[in-house]
Amino acid sequence: MLIERMILVAMWLFGIVGFILFIPRKDWRRGLFAFLMFQAIIWLCDMPSFQFGLLSAPVREFPKATDLPVTIDYLFYPALFSIFYVNKKVRASLWYSFAYYFIWITATTLFDSMLEKYTGLLEYKLLTWYGMWIYIGFLFYTSEICCNWFYKDKSHYKQNERGETS
Repeated sequence: MLIERMILVAMWLFGIVGFILFIPRKDWRRGLFAFLMFQAIIWLCDMPSFQFGLLSAPVREFPKATDLPVTIDYLFYPALFSIFYVNKKVRASLWYSFAYYFIWITATTLFDSMLEKYTGLLEYKLLTWYGMWIYIGFLFYTSEICCNWFYKDKSHYKQNERGETS
């Protein structure tokens, strides 16, 4: 139980310090919006998955209040997504964008699987590691689409020869 609490404290530290160090100051507003967008989407997706027994969190911060792992879902993964979103290259090649996305999703899933295997913070019930990879990929992709829509990121829309978006 002590090791789980130490990991939760480390996630809080990395989430806050990572946000400050890995997101340039001029992009904090964009990072904060990405953080909040990911929180909203993960809440909508995790509530049913924990309710229907796909996942469980035996050790959590508020055991009598909710079944959800608050630190993992509402601080650590949103901080990772905001670092991912702010630091991605907007006009990169398709290959680079795919590789960047694939590496982030794989690293996040690997960390999640290690939490599940070696601690009591997460427990996969009906979900496997590749199911979690698809799930985290879906969360990142959906959050990225919503953030791009909010900022009306023109690099993701088709432009005609005059530079106008259609």
